[in-house]
Amino acid sequence: MKRLFLILMFSVVTVFAFSSPGFFISFFPVLSYNNLPVHDRDYRPTMYDMYDYFKYPAFATFGVELSGSSYRALLRFDFRQDLSAYLRGRGWSNLPLDPNKNSLYIDTDLPRVGLAEYENSLIRLSVGKRKLHFGPATYNFVLSETVPYFEHIWFDLNTEVSYGRYYYNFFIISSDRSVYNSPKTLIGHSFGFSNQFLRLGLVETNLISKTFPDLRDLSPFTIFHNNYARNSNVNAGIFLELDLDRFDMYGLLYADDILIPGDRTKNPTSLGWYAGGTYTFIDGGNYSGPLLWDSQFTLREKTVFDSSGGLKLKYEHYHSTPYLYNRDFEEGKYTNPIRFNASDIEGGQYVVVNGFYGFPYGPDVTLDLLALSYETEKLLAEIRLEYLRSGVYKIDDYYGEPFEYEWYRLAEPITGKTLLSFNLHYSPEGKQEFLFSSLLSLGEKLGFNFKVGYGKFFDF
Repeated sequence: MKRLFLILMFSVVTVFAFSSPGFFISFFPVLSYNNLPVHDRDYRPTMYDMYDYFKYPAFATFGVELSGSSYRALLRFDFRQDLSAYLRGRGWSNLPLDPNKNSLYIDTDLPRVGLAEYENSLIRLSVGKRKLHFGPATYNFVLSETVPYFEHIWFDLNTEVSYGRYYYNFFIISSDRSVYNSPKTLIGHSFGFSNQFLRLGLVETNLISKTFPDLRDLSPFTIFHNNYARNSNVNAGIFLELDLDRFDMYGLLYADDILIPGDRTKNPTSLGWYAGGTYTFIDGGNYSGPLLWDSQFTLREKTVFDSSGGLKLKYEHYHSTPYLYNRDFEEGKYTNPIRFNASDIEGGQYVVVNGFYGFPYGPDVTLDLLALSYETEKLLAEIRLEYLRSGVYKIDDYYGEPFEYEWYRLAEPITGKTLLSFNLHYSPEGKQEFLFSSLLSLGEKLGFNFKVGYGKFFDF
């Protein structure tokens, strides 16, 4: 026991000796003027409630970071308003108040960011809890940063050749198994070629439910499609990126099922795709504001494009078919359940909200997105217009024969919704941020949300 203690102490001293340890704390009060609905205790929050809730920053955070030239370890606690307080009419601010009285109450499901990462010229490794995002587009059908976090292991490999480089990515995501009392694991990999002008690759994912992955599932260098195990849902896609000087073009086609003559499956064809482009009018630097938002810890797949700022115009088109992401049992759907410690929800203290691993609007949707952004070291501003058309078929609807809807078109009747948003972040120096945000939702009824806030970051 004494020897084990000495080894542990030696390890801790070594880490601190070769690291730059730092404690940090932040405060970010936000006030909002909105017409958010006020719900009763028996209301069950949706994924859209969750998405909107996380557009508010945490009121306060604190944590510790150990970092060196090629690695970082970070643990961050965010003191956020309770979800039930947000739903019960406290959305006028992000103050962590009890929904029924003016006393402090926070969601204690902590932390939402905790990670260790290492990177050199050949490999990048990340383990922990953070947002993940695949590809250069705002959203993606494989992984999107819209959900609060993914419990993950992620690594990238690449090798340089005279005419470019070959790359490989592998990730494992484990969902909260207490939700279904059984495991749910998403495993994925991608590989391809890139040079200074293009990036081309294939991606494959395997969603394993009701059982733990075996060695065949966990093997990084295999083909998932040849896995015929039960409760294993394999999807695949192809993506392309083109860097044409000031014009960036990108797209992805992601297939769940493709029904072909003689195939054993009776599941209808289901897929999602997007195509988009960004034009840079003026070059600029990257915003260097303080670390106040969860999205600033997002691990992003490396693309062919530079991450520079400036004045940019972006357009993207997305389409998901009705039966994408779906299966005939809850655990098999392409959703990542998030558990909240909510103080005032009917039926218990905990509530579970499902968010999609990939495209946040889910199946049976067509989306057009147009955005104009301007970014410098001190300023980040974007005005965005999203026009959303949704079919009547939802992820929780019956999935099975007879499949009544045409496989590609949106299931009628179709409803439309327009989202117009403006976000401005201004940091006169790297330790503070001023926020102004506005959102207009035009659909069956008008919705609006205007926010102002000031954040301050301290490190020691």
